[in-house]
Formats: sequence, structure tokens, C-alpha cells
Amino acid sequence: MTSSHDAEPIRVGIGLIRRGGDYLIRRRPPLPGSPMPGVWEFPGGKCEPGESPEQAAARECEEETGLPVILGACRRVVAHRYPHAFVELHYFDASPADPLAEPAAESGFRWVPLAELPGLTFPEANGPILEELARQVFE
Repeated sequence: MTSSHDAEPIRVGIGLIRRGGDYLIRRRPPLPGSPMPGVWEFPGGKCEPGESPEQAAARECEEETGLPVILGACRRVVAHRYPHAFVELHYFDASPADPLAEPAAESGFRWVPLAELPGLTFPEANGPILEELARQVFE
């Protein structure tokens, strides 16, 4: 029998969708059994079987926001062990395919200035990427 601490991490593709100085984020919905309701998140999700983190990021970004995106380079990979799961987060720089497009109203996603991100509560595993993004504010 293997414990969750011995298991392979859950691979997740995440899009850091940027337009100008703003990033697309939303508060996690308070779904029954869903971890960390009410914290802020970037669009993304788990890799399906046979899917790369890049493919998952593109698919999940469009499914969650309603916006087709253009993915850039993988900015960072973060492995993090939560009490409920061991995750490996792949963060991709991204932009909307249509620079003027807005996320679907029902998605809950909205554009937030980069300078405001450090003041919001995100899942703990997002710490390294938020620190990296915050450094850009001062560059």
C-alpha cells in the first residue's frame, strides 16, 4: 500500500494570462469538497491522461475563462505538498488570442493589476510565482 506521500505529483498546467499590466484571476468557487474555497487563482487545471502541462494549460484556460490563449514559455515549475494533495504546477506565460477579448461573465475571472496580486490570498503553492511577478512591478 502506498501513501499519498509516496505518490507521483498531480501535474497541473496554469496560464499566467497577461494583458498590459493586468493578469486574469478569480476567487475559487465554494464548491462542496473543493479545497481552498475563496482564495484567488490563475486559470488552469490537472493534466488529463497523456496530456502535457502545456496542453492542459491551454485547454483549461479556454474552458475556465472562455478565452482562447496563446501560450508562451514555461516560466516556472513548482512542486508543493498540501495536506490533501502533492502537486506539480507548471506556469506558462500567456496572452489572449484576441487582445481585446473579455473573459466570460459567468467565469468569475477578471483583470487585476500586477501590483495588486501580492495583496491577495492565493493557494500556498503560488508563493514562488507571486514573488517572481511582484519583482516585475519594480523593474
